Amino acid sequence: MLPQAHSLPAISSAILLTTFFAIALGFVFKDMLEYQVDFWAKNRQTQAKIDYKKPQMLIAYLGLTFFLTFFVGECLSVFQIGYLFAGGIALFVVLPTALLMWLQLGSMLELLSRGGSEAISIDTYLEEKAMKIAAKK
Repeated sequence: MLPQAHSLPAISSAILLTTFFAIALGFVFKDMLEYQVDFWAKNRQTQAKIDYKKPQMLIAYLGLTFFLTFFVGECLSVFQIGYLFAGGIALFVVLPTALLMWLQLGSMLELLSRGGSEAISIDTYLEEKAMKIAAKK
């Protein structure tokens, strides 16, 4: 199939590459995080909290954020709004979200280390809240 005049093969290739690397780094980060949680679960007596701020995990997360930013920028540039404007929107959307997720991850892992898996269970929280409301009546 021949490329048509309205297709943008360079942008399409960039979208595919950034998608591949973002997904790959996402899996790397997920696997590292699972390893740290499993390691903490096996060594609860000697390790007080889950150590997720290791340099290799931070590099994987920053790489994931970097490629996601480029992915969003490249996807927006398909609409021919300009690379600078598309990149600005991508930075505005991805960076605060990535920072918020990193901070939320830290608080969730802290809850997990303090209270176990029940501390982060939404079902348990809702059941306790329903019991408290029922007890007040």
